[in-house]
Amino acid sequence: MRRMLATVCTIATVVLAGCGSDSSTAPTQASLAGTWNLTTVNGAALPFAVQLNPLVEILSDQLVLATNGTFTQSTQARFTDGATVTTQVIPDGGTYTLSGTAATFRFTDGSSGTATLSSAGNTFTVGEVGFSFVYTKQ
Repeated sequence: MRRMLATVCTIATVVLAGCGSDSSTAPTQASLAGTWNLTTVNGAALPFAVQLNPLVEILSDQLVLATNGTFTQSTQARFTDGATVTTQVIPDGGTYTLSGTAATFRFTDGSSGTATLSSAGNTFTVGEVGFSFVYTKQ
């Protein structure tokens, strides 16, 4: 179970690792502030299978960014091992800084990732090897 949890946390952290932008205006902490929900992975709606055996799925992932440079993350995951199904909410958080259009997120466990706000400002797409995560601002 701990290994599955680590896998989900790793995927949830990786989601913040880089994305593209065609916006010519640099975002500000005020423009990023708000609630961002993971809406699709590789073009498909959630849940997203992180691991198949035993089955580990991301049911939801939400980032709440504050104007003071802090954020919280809440990932809901489902673990299925044979007939045993459990659901768990995995909290995380930390701080973020902006430099131009790049936002660097530093998690409480010391890990970090970089993302760039997408063109319209209400979604961002994070590309990671083999994955495309799309978050939408509420």
